[in-house]
Amino acid sequence: MRRQLVVGLAALLPLVAAAPAIADPGSPLGSPVYLALGDSVPAGVGAAPGAGYPALLEDLLDEDYNPAADKATGQSLADVELVNLAVPGATTASLLAQQLPRALEVIAERDADQDPKNDVEVVTVTIGGNDVFTPIVAACIATTAPAGCRATVDAALAGVRQRLTEVLGSLVAAAGRDTEVVVTTYYNPIGSCFLTGVNPAAPAIADVVLEGGTVPGVLSLQSGLNDVIRAVAGETGAQVTDLYGELDASQYVGGRDCLHPNPSGHAEIAAQLYATLAR
Repeated sequence: MRRQLVVGLAALLPLVAAAPAIADPGSPLGSPVYLALGDSVPAGVGAAPGAGYPALLEDLLDEDYNPAADKATGQSLADVELVNLAVPGATTASLLAQQLPRALEVIAERDADQDPKNDVEVVTVTIGGNDVFTPIVAACIATTAPAGCRATVDAALAGVRQRLTEVLGSLVAAAGRDTEVVVTTYYNPIGSCFLTGVNPAAPAIADVVLEGGTVPGVLSLQSGLNDVIRAVAGETGAQVTDLYGELDASQYVGGRDCLHPNPSGHAEIAAQLYATLAR
C-alpha cells in the first residue's frame, strides 16, 4: 500500500508542476500602463526634453486617474507607467507595420501575466498628419496651378481611412472594454509658419484639408482628415480627443516648423486628452 501511495503521488507531480504560478499576495504589484503611439507630436518634438504630451498626460494620470473606474476620481491609486512607441515622421503605414505589432505585444504580455494591476489601461494615438502634409503642400500650396490638388487629397485621405481602421480596430479588440483607446484629431498650425509667405491661402487650404469646405479655385471637400479620424473612431469603438481649434497661435513652434506644438501646446494636448479620459 505504501508503495502504491508513493507511485500515486509521483504521478501527480507533473500535474502540480504544470499548474500556473500564482502571484505571491505579499509581492509588489506592477503599474498600469499608458501606451502612446503616433508621429512626432507624441514623440515630443517641439516640447521641452522629456515633456511631450504623453509624459505630461502620464503625470496627470498619476494624480487622480482610477483605472478601475476608467475616470478621474480625485484620488491617486497607482503610478502609471508610460510606454511611448511614437516615432517622428511616422505615417499610418509605418505605424501599422512597426508600432502596432509592438503595441499588441505589450497588451498581450501584460494581460497574460498573473498581475491584474499592470495591464494596459490607456492607449493614445496621433497619426495621419504626415500622410497628408508633404503631398498636399506640394500639390495644393507650393504651386500656382494646383490642378492635381483634389486627386492628391482624395488619395491621401483614402489611405488614412483604410490603415487607421486597421490600427484602431486592432488596438480596441486587443485591449478590451476595460482599456481606453483614444485617437486625436489635428490642429491647424499653418498660419504660424513660413508657408503663409509662400501662399497666403495656405491656412485656409489646411483648414479644408482638416475639416472640409472650399477654397475657390483650389480645393473643395465635403470632409477632411479630422472627419476621417472621427468616423473611423466611431466605427471601431475608439474615443476621440478633438484638437482642432483648441491650440492658439502662441502654442506652435512656428517659423520653419509647420507641424509641431511648443511646450504650451503639448500641455494643452495633454489637458484635452485627460479631459476625455476623466469624463
